[in-house]
Amino acid sequence: MLNALLYNIAYAQNLIACPDGTMADPAVGCVPVPSNVISPESSILNLILKVGSGLMTATGGIAVIFLIYGAIRYATATGDPDRIEQAKRTMIWSVVGLAISLLSAGLIQFILNTIK
Repeated sequence: MLNALLYNIAYAQNLIACPDGTMADPAVGCVPVPSNVISPESSILNLILKVGSGLMTATGGIAVIFLIYGAIRYATATGDPDRIEQAKRTMIWSVVGLAISLLSAGLIQFILNTIK
């Protein structure tokens, strides 16, 4: 009995029509929906590309940290050929990682600009 009463109270409201075709409570009135909530740009592909762009930015930051780490290892190698070689490899692969990260971020930006 109580559920039926609450159900009727909850759904027996007088609604007004809004210019955008939705219905609203007269006490609140028509409130515009922000454009970023309902837009063609809020697709799942756009979300995936933005997450990918963020990951590429983080990857680029990590590559720069490893480049600095390799440079510090190179500076502190004290002439040991093995340590110098390891430091060079660290720096080379961090530059390769940074280049891949920048190319990937550029590709994602290109795809995002093409979709819009």
